[in-house]
Amino acid sequence: MSSDGDRGGTLLFFPAALLVMVVLAAVTVDFARLHLAQRQVDDLAAATANDAVTVGLDVDGLRSGADYRLDPGRVRALTATRADRAELPAVVSTRLTGARSVAVTVSAPVPLGFSRAIPGARRRVIVRSEATATAHLR
Repeated sequence: MSSDGDRGGTLLFFPAALLVMVVLAAVTVDFARLHLAQRQVDDLAAATANDAVTVGLDVDGLRSGADYRLDPGRVRALTATRADRAELPAVVSTRLTGARSVAVTVSAPVPLGFSRAIPGARRRVIVRSEATATAHLR
């Protein structure tokens, strides 16, 4: 048995422990949002690079007997379409790194929902991904 002076001591720790648990849960939710956004940006970069080396084919050049090469205009049009259809407000940039290869960079701001309540924490984080693709002829 405890003396009357120790009664209710645990009751004082409960609000502090609850606050710590709520803050940890909020940080966990924000990290999950960041992880999801990073995966979406990675997927968008990879899909755009893959599509750019196929859809970006210079059809007229190939029909005239030239080797497989990319049409910069078609690649830019595909990039704009992909950026418009992205689930995030992403910035997609593409650059040709060769006649058959392309590099795609995607960046997107991710707003943090719960971290705003923590003093000094950032309100948003920029996630970035880069992918390259090269067309190989068989």
